[in-house]
Amino acid sequence: MVNTKNTFNRPMNLVIILAVCLILTVAFMALPKGFSDDLSKISQGSVVVVLTHDKNNAGGMLAMDLLNKLRADYEARVEFLAVDVNTAKAQAFMRGQGVGAVVLVVFDAAGSRQAVLSAAVSEKQLRSVLDGILSP
Repeated sequence: MVNTKNTFNRPMNLVIILAVCLILTVAFMALPKGFSDDLSKISQGSVVVVLTHDKNNAGGMLAMDLLNKLRADYEARVEFLAVDVNTAKAQAFMRGQGVGAVVLVVFDAAGSRQAVLSAAVSEKQLRSVLDGILSP
């Protein structure tokens, strides 16, 4: 009797399964971490940056990367928030502020809006805005 099963299938299936697991792991690691969506932090004594985040927009991921770069330098003095534009909370926030998706809205410690920046803002520009608000 001749074995007609292809012995190549078992190793190839293992490679495919491992590749899918690797891709899923990388995708999971790319998810935003540590960003609260608690908008009640606005006007509570800290400078607040709110990202109106759209996971379907590349600009949203770029803005998230930018905020992650700055967090360590400003963490003690600035609250970084991200609201998902597909939620009712974010929709209400965007209507109230008159802004769209994938922008950074910067508030001073008293809750007064200081800036609305596109997600394409440079690190230098955002640092300048934050430093201007934080300086006495």
